[in-house]
Amino acid sequence: MPDDILDCLVIGGGAAGLTAAVYLGRYKRRALILDAGGSRLQWIPRTRNVPGFPDGIEGPELLARMREHAHRYGTPTEQVTVERLHKLDDGSFRAEAQGRAWTARFVILATGARDVEPEIDGLRGAMKAGQVRYCPICDGYETQGQRVAVLGRAGHGLRESLFVANFGNTVTWLAMATQEEVAAADLAQLRAAGVLVADSPPHCISCGVDDVGVRVELQNGQVLEFDTLYPALGLHHSCELATALGARARKDGQLEVDSHQQTSVEGLYVAGDVAVDLNQIAVAAGHAAIAATAIHNRL
Repeated sequence: MPDDILDCLVIGGGAAGLTAAVYLGRYKRRALILDAGGSRLQWIPRTRNVPGFPDGIEGPELLARMREHAHRYGTPTEQVTVERLHKLDDGSFRAEAQGRAWTARFVILATGARDVEPEIDGLRGAMKAGQVRYCPICDGYETQGQRVAVLGRAGHGLRESLFVANFGNTVTWLAMATQEEVAAADLAQLRAAGVLVADSPPHCISCGVDDVGVRVELQNGQVLEFDTLYPALGLHHSCELATALGARARKDGQLEVDSHQQTSVEGLYVAGDVAVDLNQIAVAAGHAAIAATAIHNRL
């Protein structure tokens, strides 16, 4: 292989990609981050389950600190969206974006996932204010004593409603007219947990109007008010660069990996929400540490 080839290309500059960059930099490896700028960290009002921040830290500040940490050890970042990833005959990889190309012996894919967003005017402001939240694992603890709505269809919406109900709040499932698809035993479980089911699908959802956190107008004309809304509409896992190379993925797009975070494609590793596992900052960092160390040991 030519001497100017990178040791590792990290695609994605969120929690997973930046942690991988720290490890690779400290291992004195030649690495580069290609970042499209879409990390979900930037939309977190305050996270309180990241180790070392008992009072919590705002997502944008955490992202800035992680970027500084990665750059401290000499791993640069290019702000581009990778369009194609190729596996070359010699086993290395070439990433292409905007007419440019980068070649590396190994790749860590840390492209994450995107939440399927509801149609709410001013959604970003509502997220910043904590009126709309996406991760009850991250912040369900903060909903204690609140009126909480979960927007989602049967299956996902039902499971999230039950999960959120564990935090001592008042939960209403906005089932989008799918409650009839739910088995009687599951509905009984909802009732036992104290979860209410809206009588009609939502017609309009607004946030922060007249000092009301979340106002939901149903199709039958009823108006409900909540402190917090959890959309449970699913995730799009950004796996396309890997699956185009033949990497195995679950139906939801999460990529299957071995114990070292390597996909079914030799030399292609995955860290963070795009991998099969719990979608959490701490988990993403763990994935990255494992993948970066495995690559270091192979170089």
